[in-house]
Amino acid sequence: MHDKYVIALGGNAIDDIDSISKSAAAIAKLYSKGNDIIITHGNGPQVGMLSERMDMDLAVLTAQTQAWIGAEISKCIADALNELGIKHSHSIPEIVITYVAVNRNYGRLAAIKPIGRYMSRLESRRIVGKGFKVKKFNGGYRRVVPSPYPIAILQNDVIDMLTKRRKIAIACGGGGIPVMIMSGRMEYADAVIDKDRSSALLAKELKASRFFILTNVDGAYNNFGKSNQKLIERITADDLAELIKKGGFEEGSMKPKLESCIDFVKSCKRSAGIGNMSNPDDVFSLKHLTLVTP
Repeated sequence: MHDKYVIALGGNAIDDIDSISKSAAAIAKLYSKGNDIIITHGNGPQVGMLSERMDMDLAVLTAQTQAWIGAEISKCIADALNELGIKHSHSIPEIVITYVAVNRNYGRLAAIKPIGRYMSRLESRRIVGKGFKVKKFNGGYRRVVPSPYPIAILQNDVIDMLTKRRKIAIACGGGGIPVMIMSGRMEYADAVIDKDRSSALLAKELKASRFFILTNVDGAYNNFGKSNQKLIERITADDLAELIKKGGFEEGSMKPKLESCIDFVKSCKRSAGIGNMSNPDDVFSLKHLTLVTP
């Protein structure tokens, strides 16, 4: 019996083409064993870079990153499938330009989602002077924007159809193009949806059997960044929820990943994992990762 995988690739991690290639090779192996595959991806660094150059809504820039990053991922997976001898039309994953509905009151949310590059303190002051909001993170200062919760993924039927046809789907790029449904019409929201939250919603709605988030660290750590940091290798959703309440997980970074895993696990009664894009085979084999269990 085959499984349906939803695999979320981190926006920061996919800046490294070697990490994409390693993930693509591992994903190709999963596909070759008969599994259904849906890939999602972040766009934080990329959409921030575009916003520095173009005066457009973040929703429009997210659409651009869906095509741009999706094409890179699609090519890497197609090449990996070709290496395995899978050379027919299924070898090219389909990129689904995906709208995701959000609440029309999203503008009232605090700006917490980091986008763009890390900046020095001096650079961050210049950005603030232009009217943008900035927050200090472990790696430096970054611009932050509103990040509304996803309500509905509007291309679910297309994504589901592709998997039934044995196509790999790349969807919900950058969390999806955020739109508000106003009197039956779609209006862009100038925000960036967290891709992990959209990925969890997609995994739930399409009844995925496996949900993984690949990023640039090995998982969630207690006391992250300190000399006594320790990888959380296995934890129940209830225990993790209690741990989150105590703080220690960065907003806009690890915290939404953990909350997304909890959301999936509690809804689907299946496990979810967070692991390193550099070691995807281990992650998919449930080795050296943070595994959240029912």
